[in-house]
Amino acid sequence: METKNKSVDVSDGVILQISNRALTSIPGYHSLNSNFYYGMVDGIARNFGQKRLPGINVKHRKEGLEVNIYINVLYGYPLMTMAEQIRQKIRKELKENLDLENVRIDVHFENIIDPNQKSEETINETKS
Repeated sequence: METKNKSVDVSDGVILQISNRALTSIPGYHSLNSNFYYGMVDGIARNFGQKRLPGINVKHRKEGLEVNIYINVLYGYPLMTMAEQIRQKIRKELKENLDLENVRIDVHFENIIDPNQKSEETINETKS
């Protein structure tokens, strides 16, 4: 980012942290999705200097910055509304904190979590 012939470098890690923090205020958000595949991709990405959190990555494109978010959500929340809320919140936070504009935010819904259904771990613990 440049202001009056001065520039400031912002690490991708800061963008990742701001994006992650913004997610926590979205109704219906459960967690970031980090499965085995993304774990492998994270390792490869780090080797090429790309910063990632499990479930979030930042890419630098000719058109501008791109943030991809892979999340798990709670059952019963409208996905299109959530996606728009996530985009707006992250754009707002990046603008206010880093003065970044022209950011593309892609939201990928990976799993829908039913809060009333016992997880497989809980079921296995009950059987023991």
